[in-house]
Amino acid sequence: MVRIGQLAIACPSLTPHHTCVEALDYFSSHPAYDILPIVDDERPVGLITRHLLQERFSRPFHHELFGNKSCSRFMDRQPLLVDEGDSITTVGAVAASDSRRALQDGVIVTSNGKYRGTCSGPVLMQVLADMQVERSRQVLEGVRYASRIQRAFLHTSSENLAEHLPRHRIFWEPRDMVGGDYYFCRGDQDRVFVAVLDCTGHGVPGALMTMIMSANLEASIAEVDSWHPSELLSNINRRARAALGQRQRAQMDGAAEQGSDDGMDASLVLIDRRNRRLQFAGARLPVFVSYAGHDSWICLPAGRPGVGYADTPDDTEWPISETPLEEGMRVALATDGLFDQIGETRAIAYGKARFAQSLGAVTGAGLQDNFEETLSRYRQWQGTQSRRDDATLVMFEV
Repeated sequence: MVRIGQLAIACPSLTPHHTCVEALDYFSSHPAYDILPIVDDERPVGLITRHLLQERFSRPFHHELFGNKSCSRFMDRQPLLVDEGDSITTVGAVAASDSRRALQDGVIVTSNGKYRGTCSGPVLMQVLADMQVERSRQVLEGVRYASRIQRAFLHTSSENLAEHLPRHRIFWEPRDMVGGDYYFCRGDQDRVFVAVLDCTGHGVPGALMTMIMSANLEASIAEVDSWHPSELLSNINRRARAALGQRQRAQMDGAAEQGSDDGMDASLVLIDRRNRRLQFAGARLPVFVSYAGHDSWICLPAGRPGVGYADTPDDTEWPISETPLEEGMRVALATDGLFDQIGETRAIAYGKARFAQSLGAVTGAGLQDNFEETLSRYRQWQGTQSRRDDATLVMFEV
């Protein structure tokens, strides 16, 4: 920890008995110093700045009127005094909130109340700026490393998609280096399970939530042998609420204390090849389906409650949708980073309906063209507008 005493310069001082002329001579003979501490009986009582004193004595008759007067006439009688053991961060915070312009004029450093030296405002600000740059560098390095971890965490699902659904495309783009969106795939000989999760927040908090929710998803899949999407959502909901302590706790006075309120939206799809059916359950995120030979897409709606939130009861059940599985059927799962994006020419959200139209914009197109046209129309809508959220799109053909 850097302390202000390490920056203190033991520059010469004057006493209140010295005259203004002597103070002017001090600045003339010490061009490197812009502040002059005034000390009485080893204790600082004021501070004179070069700029103020020279400006005053540039006025008519000031030499004649005040030259032989006490220099204390032009001193700041309430300079910021700090102890040599104070941290730079503490001094910077006090100086920034100080109405006496300490960041401009500087501070007087003391040791047990006695004069120890001074630290000029520019020096203090430079050190604070350097410290902030270093902290920012460390945070940025940490986020970059977290990004590598998160991308590695998605690698297994990418491999599973390639194995079980070779005709697929993925768009995963955090708003920041890391984010709260996550996609998942697990499969065996007869089944393929695909999920897209949109966890609370973005950036580092969102990424942390993806770790929590993906762990709950893995545990739920191990427990629910059928991989039934609705049962999985219910299982994840109970696990997440318990893990995050998201239940109201009654206080002694009868009031309710609310804990954290975090969770996720989700879209879960089970492809049951043995029984030739597709099952879907969603929490606020729908799924879009296009049957072979058709360019139009239909939207299978999601349930309204989110997963894991404080106001989602443990016994919540999400509706299940089921449709026959057809060869060549296409499925698209997306997070609301796509739906909620504000447009450049129209300051409204992209929306689910416009997204569904973009899915069927190119007739007779292959999966790759279908995918690229969907993203192209989304980006055209966004234009120069800043990204509002993480965005994910998983599209595949059965």
